[in-house]
Amino acid sequence: MKRSFLLESIILVAGTVGAAYGQTAGASQTASGQTQRPVSLSPAMPLTNTPADPAKMAEPAGTKQAAAVDVSTFVLGVEDQISVMMWDEPKFNGTYSIRPDGMINMPLIGEIKAVGLTPMELQETINKAALSQLRTPRCTVNVVGVHSKRIYFDGEGIADGAMDYAIPMHLLEAISARGGFRDFADKKHIKILRDGKLLMTVNYKDLTSGKKPDANLLLLDKDHIIVN
Repeated sequence: MKRSFLLESIILVAGTVGAAYGQTAGASQTASGQTQRPVSLSPAMPLTNTPADPAKMAEPAGTKQAAAVDVSTFVLGVEDQISVMMWDEPKFNGTYSIRPDGMINMPLIGEIKAVGLTPMELQETINKAALSQLRTPRCTVNVVGVHSKRIYFDGEGIADGAMDYAIPMHLLEAISARGGFRDFADKKHIKILRDGKLLMTVNYKDLTSGKKPDANLLLLDKDHIIVN
């Protein structure tokens, strides 16, 4: 009797421990079988199921998105906005608008001429100027806003005004980027002015049909597109 009672007690204890273990193991799962989010032991370090993006972690706070320009060929001009980031030296970082005199003023370095240079050329200029403060300066220059180059739209048949000209653009692309024509637009006589003179008159059908590829000319800075 004593032996049988002892055996039953052991079985009962083992069953209780097994049930408790099963509840603990299942606590991290929902009724649908999905794993619940782990609980953080520190409010300063919240846990998440989404892995961190190293690229975003390395991105400085307040960094603006770069404009779609080729940093090796785009020539900076007045009113263009640029960002400068010095590796491991955040005190030199900043966003600058090129002044009418073509200069920017950087902390601890001073006046730097930016107009007329490509972003890559400006990087070298800044690195040389920073040698007075740093042993091995390495900076990155990006264009975050293009305002020195513009094309202009005139006439009642299209939304008039200036449009920033960041990347090379053909006439058809420019019209689309502007939002197309108004209902009453004269699409047969689209005029292109360059240097204040009439360059050519284009029929919109020639642009869309592809029969006259020369009609879809590559626009230049300060060109005017007139649609009445």
